[in-house]
Amino acid sequence: MLEAADGVRGAFVPMLASLGLERPRMSELRERLALDKSVASRMARAIRAADAGAALRELPGTEMLERFVARAEGIGADAAAVAAARAAVRALDEAIAAFPGDRASLASAVAAGGAAADPAAARDAVASPARLRAARRGAYDALLFAQGISCETTSCITILGPGRTPGMLDQAMVMATTGLRRLRRGSPYAVLSLQGNPGSNHGFTRTALGGMPLLDDPSVALLPEFCSPSASELRLERRGKFHSLVLDATVPPLEEPMDLAYGVVNVDFDAARATEASRWTMTQYTVSRACRLHVREVLLHRDTFTGCSPEAVFTAETVPAVSPDLLGPDRSGRGFVEHGTGFVPMGSGFAMRGKAAEDFVVPMSVRAFELLGWNPDDFERFRMVVEYPLPFVRGEVWLRLPE
Repeated sequence: MLEAADGVRGAFVPMLASLGLERPRMSELRERLALDKSVASRMARAIRAADAGAALRELPGTEMLERFVARAEGIGADAAAVAAARAAVRALDEAIAAFPGDRASLASAVAAGGAAADPAAARDAVASPARLRAARRGAYDALLFAQGISCETTSCITILGPGRTPGMLDQAMVMATTGLRRLRRGSPYAVLSLQGNPGSNHGFTRTALGGMPLLDDPSVALLPEFCSPSASELRLERRGKFHSLVLDATVPPLEEPMDLAYGVVNVDFDAARATEASRWTMTQYTVSRACRLHVREVLLHRDTFTGCSPEAVFTAETVPAVSPDLLGPDRSGRGFVEHGTGFVPMGSGFAMRGKAAEDFVVPMSVRAFELLGWNPDDFERFRMVVEYPLPFVRGEVWLRLPE
């Protein structure tokens, strides 16, 4: 694609040079070729662009490019140069037609603050933060319309500490939603689903933060002090081995926000040190409803994970990660989704605070440590914040196990 755009620029330069327009200005193109001011301006910028990515963003549509060549031919441009320019326009048109999207999506795909003409370099470019945010906001608006359910914030707090069994890790997780709203009467909606039978839970037992086994009742995991009164209207639903707390069609009432928080402990979740089969540990979380802000925190027991920090990977793959061969995140890039963010170190415990809008997670973390009986100052904290997180994209947090 970038090669085709560079081909147009390369073919137009000698064609215009044959008319005495070696480095044409907008005013010259407008006067000599009788072009509209906006078209002349775009063509001048495309021809003078520093790279093919910038030229592609400026080039007008194929019809206008063909008209441009015809007008250059009409005022005496070199015949061979005109033929080369027409061939370059056809090649660009074919490349655009092969792209799975419209011209706007093509421009967004190569927008990276100046993509290189080299296709390999273009693949390595990082999308601009403004365009990423706009894309995520578009997904938020679409899901809001489709589901009729929104929330102000979601969060997932993961705490990894010494397990009940020596040499193992316990994984505590606190999930929360604030400002959950129904915008219209809708279908029942599951807000919390857990696998019910501990015997089928891949080798670890799940309890509430205080140690009570969940068994087949996920409501045991709720943290009442962080839940709205309307959370009492959640209905228990069982489907096979999964047990869910469900919002019925009118819960919560229209335009009445609801807060919900729950915490679980996966006892003896993983080995505390690397083995031949498992050199990393990993946890997942997927945002499944329209959400303005998502906060992901990871707290690592300092003595267990000396010098370690979490690594975030976002994918749109539907196949779950393979277990138990946890040899690290997939480096192939298959299914990778750009979120433009990563984890930020927050120091030990809760001494360091962030923005007020993000620190709503801190009281829940403090309460979790009280219930667990652990000292938060023994843990290093990391935070990642995503505004308008992409729905149904799996967020994986990978952590290298000590050798």
